[in-house]
Amino acid sequence: MLLNYNNIVAATDFSKIGDNAVRQAGDLAKLLNVSLTILHVVEHFPEGITEDMIPPENLDPQHFLKQQSQAELEKLRRRLLLKDAIVEVLVSRYAAGREIASFARKKKMDLIVIGTHGDQGVLDRMGSTANAIMHDARSDVLLVRL
Repeated sequence: MLLNYNNIVAATDFSKIGDNAVRQAGDLAKLLNVSLTILHVVEHFPEGITEDMIPPENLDPQHFLKQQSQAELEKLRRRLLLKDAIVEVLVSRYAAGREIASFARKKKMDLIVIGTHGDQGVLDRMGSTANAIMHDARSDVLLVRL
């Protein structure tokens, strides 16, 4: 079987599951000698935000979150030894799943790699972001379990 992937995008929310998806995508990109983009979407009203991601009152929240996310992606890229990977942060008023699928279309990504929660194996139980990507994506999607 010939894998015809040239551009891979791995999306992360900085969780263990998301970082594992990036790790797997990095391994695949190295194996196939193809381009890897690591993507994080800053939603308009992000849920589960950590204390270090709460912006000071004198800063624009979206700009602050974009800067913090960019720094986190750079740390992840270094930690996983993915020096050639491109890092992208999108600030969106839409849900992450929709933005990831749209990004993949616009940038002509051949494969989207995302993390999922485990062994249920049923689309409606895997998470709303993964589910949205599965429905909206025009490219292949690889779901990676923790």
